[in-house]
Amino acid sequence: MHGITRDTRAANPSDAGWRVRLMKASQFVADRHFRDQAYGGSLRAKKAARCYRDDMAKEHGIVFTAACVGELAVLRRGAGLAQRELAQILRVSSAQIAKWERGVVPAAVLSLVGALLSRQVATTSTDVSGDDIRRIRTQVLKWTQQQLATELDRAYAAVGQWERGGRRAPGWVLVYLQAVNDGWNRVHGTESSGA
Repeated sequence: MHGITRDTRAANPSDAGWRVRLMKASQFVADRHFRDQAYGGSLRAKKAARCYRDDMAKEHGIVFTAACVGELAVLRRGAGLAQRELAQILRVSSAQIAKWERGVVPAAVLSLVGALLSRQVATTSTDVSGDDIRRIRTQVLKWTQQQLATELDRAYAAVGQWERGGRRAPGWVLVYLQAVNDGWNRVHGTESSGA
C-alpha cells in the first residue's frame, strides 16, 4: 500500500498500528500513526489510515503509480505479503523484489516463490557453505556448474566462486539450494498443487 506501513512496535505492543507517511518535494506532508487499540482493531486502524492517506494525497496533489502486474507481484499480493516480507523470506532486499516485479524475474525465483507460498517448501535457514553448494549440485541435483548456472540464470563463473568461497551466493540462491537439499521437487509451476 502506497504510503502505509505496518508498525508493530515490538517494545510496546499496545502501540502497534499503521503508519502513514507521504512525501512531496523531499518533505513529509503526512506522517501519522494509527494505533490498533485506538481504532478497535487492526482492520479499522488500517481503514482509517487509508482514508487519511487518500485525503492527504488529494490535498497535496500526490499521484500514486499503478501497481505492478508481473507474475511475482501477483503471487506476492495473492499471499497477502508486502515486498519487505517476501524480501525477508528470500533473503534479498526490498529493492530487489521491486526490481523483479517491474522487470524480468529469473524463472527459478518464480518457481521457488510459488513453492514457498503454496507451502511445498518450508522457509529454511540459509546456512549453506561453498562445500554445501558443491555437494547439492553434484550429489543431489547431479548437475555440472553450467547446468546450475543456467537454472539460476547466473554466470557460470559465479557458481565456481560460490563453491570455492570466493563470493557469497545471493540469498535467494541459498534458499533455493537449501530447499533442494531438503527434498523440494522443482518440477512444478508457480500455482498451488491441488489436483
